[in-house]
Amino acid sequence: MLGIVKPYYPISLKKMTQLRFLVITLSTTLLLSCSSTPKVKYADGVSDQLEYDVILMGGQSNMVGQGKLIDLEPMSFPNITLFDFSANPNLSPPQGNFGPEVGLSTELSKNYPNRRFLLIKYAIGGASLLDWSPNYDAQKAEITGHPEFGNMYKRLITLTDSLTQGHQVKTRALLWMQGERDARIPAAGVEYYQNFASLVNSIRKDLKSPELPIIFGKVNPPPHRYPALDTVIRAQMQITQELPNTYLIDTDDLEKWEDDLHYSSSGQINLGVKFGKKLTEHIEVETNAIHD
Repeated sequence: MLGIVKPYYPISLKKMTQLRFLVITLSTTLLLSCSSTPKVKYADGVSDQLEYDVILMGGQSNMVGQGKLIDLEPMSFPNITLFDFSANPNLSPPQGNFGPEVGLSTELSKNYPNRRFLLIKYAIGGASLLDWSPNYDAQKAEITGHPEFGNMYKRLITLTDSLTQGHQVKTRALLWMQGERDARIPAAGVEYYQNFASLVNSIRKDLKSPELPIIFGKVNPPPHRYPALDTVIRAQMQITQELPNTYLIDTDDLEKWEDDLHYSSSGQINLGVKFGKKLTEHIEVETNAIHD
């Protein structure tokens, strides 16, 4: 079994309490993700003897997921290992919920039953791209109201390195569902393109994967509550036009809860399936190119 990976935080006396709480939170979440739940079973741990396709999953609340486990039929994914470091905005672990990993796992297990996948998911509800910036600025991140989140980008890289070190792995993609927070705050929304482009370029460099596919969902919260929504959507579309191997997933047909913001149980399953289908397309293209 892999050891607990502590999150990176800028240390100060002021933040020691939050740090201690987050370590406990993420440790608990990791232990839960490595064990089987009554409804959804994943493989335990990572074997040194097997090869894994690594899929990173990042973002905010719709990546954390508010699908309800109680709505699912029992299912098992013996060829998929999930490490889930997700948290609610108050940094508590989500209880009884699921995100797009279920639909994604269903699609991958169907298409590649003989391959091993390692899903590394890290998302916090309410996180903006200022929280995810590779050039993290704590003072600037306060604009979006959650300075306690700390340097999320560095933490994802640290988690990925720690969980894959010494194993036979190939990083296949970053799946991304985020942008609502930036759409809520115009000062963050206006920077969305440059901040997202910076994240894409940095993660490809840091993971030594210059062509890493970035598959991300279109944000679609209620416009009257999110004044920078159009700005963020234009930025998402611009990313796909200007950066190679970036793919925007349409989410307009996904069912939501009554808040018109978070995807329902069926919405989350279908979001994961969409991620899985696009990832499968890319894997098939890459596989055919190797065989040609």
